[in-house]
Amino acid sequence: MLALALSAPLILAATEEQRHYHRGKLTKYKIGPPSLLLSDADEERLKGGHAVMQALVAEDGSRRMISVQDIKAPADVVMGRIVDFEKYDQMVQGVNSCVNYVSAETAEGIKVLKSRYTIHAAHLKMTYFMEHRYDPEQHCVVFHLDYERQSDLDDSVGYWYAQPRGPAECRVFYSTECKLRGWVPGPVYSLLTKKALGQATTWVSAEALKEWSLQQRGLSPNQRLVRFVSNVRSSLLQPAAHEGAAGLLSRGRRTAVRFANRLGTSAKHMPPMI
Repeated sequence: MLALALSAPLILAATEEQRHYHRGKLTKYKIGPPSLLLSDADEERLKGGHAVMQALVAEDGSRRMISVQDIKAPADVVMGRIVDFEKYDQMVQGVNSCVNYVSAETAEGIKVLKSRYTIHAAHLKMTYFMEHRYDPEQHCVVFHLDYERQSDLDDSVGYWYAQPRGPAECRVFYSTECKLRGWVPGPVYSLLTKKALGQATTWVSAEALKEWSLQQRGLSPNQRLVRFVSNVRSSLLQPAAHEGAAGLLSRGRRTAVRFANRLGTSAKHMPPMI
């Protein structure tokens, strides 16, 4: 029976038209800091720029691995990269696309984003639907499958937390657990489990440091757009000498066209509004 179970093929049947096969099998993570103690040896590794793996005990007694890494960028910058889901195809190896189909906010200020992921490993593609709950104040994201839609994964839950450690540094915690439906090739299993945990904080660190460097130089896409809008506003509020109403209107139209063109080229580089 075990041999048959291990050799059962993976069934790929992701669809938006049907609910998932269940309402969740894995224990979901909660928003908030992790309950984790690090040893002196762990702290030395973190100071050296290395990630640390530790066991995290869940409420049901199960043990999950959690990755910890220090990043020399503010917590809000780090979380900004993590929740920029629609750029995962550019930032995360193995992700073909990630598209948000729900963006909402609760009365408590929790941002809810639901996203459709398409990933690949070897010659296999998988699609799944994930619900993310992001608390900007606590610098924390928890996620699980969107059980209103049918995913190729059996179940998946996860957790990100950025602990500020100064104005330009934070400690990032990442943990995830995934259940697959049937047998999958080794590279796919590695991508979704061990490899995902080991590489997650690596790509976040690289992208956060890149974004922080741009922000310090005032070169991030959002900052460029804000400056451009400010310049447009100043230009319109300060008419040239001897410029009549018709001239002001004409200049306003030209400025509006330049703004629209600039916005069109900048929009694809902007993070999603959540």
